[in-house]
Amino acid sequence: MFRSAVTVLLVLGAALAPSMASYGQELVYRFDPELGVPYNVSMTNEVRTQTQFQGMDLDVSMTIGMEQDAVFEAGSEDETVVGRYTFTSISAEMGGMPGLDEMPFDFNDLYQGIVGQTLTIVMSRSGEVVDFTGLVEAMEAMKDELDLPDEMKAVLSEGMGTMFGGGQIKDLVQQGVPFVPQAPLDTGDSWSHSVTVAGMTVDTTYTLGERSDGTALIDVNGDLGGDEEALFELPGVPEIPGVEITYEDLSGEYRGTYELDEATGLAVSYSLDMSMNVDMSMAMPQVEGQSPGVPPMSMSMSVQSTVEGELRRAE
Repeated sequence: MFRSAVTVLLVLGAALAPSMASYGQELVYRFDPELGVPYNVSMTNEVRTQTQFQGMDLDVSMTIGMEQDAVFEAGSEDETVVGRYTFTSISAEMGGMPGLDEMPFDFNDLYQGIVGQTLTIVMSRSGEVVDFTGLVEAMEAMKDELDLPDEMKAVLSEGMGTMFGGGQIKDLVQQGVPFVPQAPLDTGDSWSHSVTVAGMTVDTTYTLGERSDGTALIDVNGDLGGDEEALFELPGVPEIPGVEITYEDLSGEYRGTYELDEATGLAVSYSLDMSMNVDMSMAMPQVEGQSPGVPPMSMSMSVQSTVEGELRRAE
């Protein structure tokens, strides 16, 4: 579930990149897509997760392909734009997970529940994410595809609430949108932006690259790290009664390029590579007056992800 959520966010972030209206030789930031014009969105995301736990190694891979229909309309407030993304197809392939063949459902059958669901994102003309809705409903629709007892579905719903609650999704979507200062920019100019979400800091440097035929390239270089004042939390990982989980030594980076249409600000193509490493410690709390319990267990995780996509006007 978490991988599919991250995939959706990467797609939205790339497709809703801010506008760079051209004035002479300089670019000026403005999000200004054509209203009422239908677009087709396509994306492929490859994820590999390597986990070490108590002497065991687990190497899981997953590839997700997705297509959406998108359209933009004027927002209810001045200087806002509403983008609506409707899933038209989705497929997934997974390998390396023990017991995958014995699961009571097929991942592709599970993902079919998202087809027909619509995600809605509201953005200001300055590129700020004002509101984001529809992802919880899409995840619920996926859950409803499963032939599981109601009790287990309730557990899944609680996990999705943890994953998508507290404004985390809005903040994560904002990370996916290239931040551009509201000032004229020349080719070669660089600027930085930093955000903190769920105890994870993302420091990013952007550089305006080559411009030609109405398009502009923006190179992205970002570093991930743990926030010293907040405990990092993996979205979607529920609390385990009686177990304390501590996340340590979080580090990572992401690199990529957006190709922006200067007239509308939409990313007509993009490619992003991300890697992240994190160590975890799981311990049973010591109960006063009782002998020491099970010693803490350690687990390390390494994640590599590549996402590529396009956005084109529908024919």
